[in-house]
Amino acid sequence: MFKVLVVDDESGFRQIMQVILQRAGYCVLQAADAREALAVLSQELPVCVILDDMMPGMSGSELCRLMKSDARLALVPVLMHTANLKWDDPNYVKEIGADGVLIKPCSPREIVDAVSRFVGARA
Repeated sequence: MFKVLVVDDESGFRQIMQVILQRAGYCVLQAADAREALAVLSQELPVCVILDDMMPGMSGSELCRLMKSDARLALVPVLMHTANLKWDDPNYVKEIGADGVLIKPCSPREIVDAVSRFVGARA
């Protein structure tokens, strides 16, 4: 079963993502912030990471940059999930190394389809 890591400081949002992704057949790992995400990533290599940008401490953008600079994590696809308008700028997305963007709000189908693209690339 493919694992997906959901990183968001809002527990309710993590639970919704867990339900959506589990119904689609994924195993969901969760982290409430960048520190927890790095701890999970030290043990697991998920098929992708769904990463909120606006979090206390290290932002999702900073975590994405850190992941992409680490040889072990660089190939783990990162989907930024945010309501911030700067994500409409493809240069910014490329600059931090994100592999895709989901603009909030998005439908469960959009979330599953985005993750499925990465699963298909690994198959």
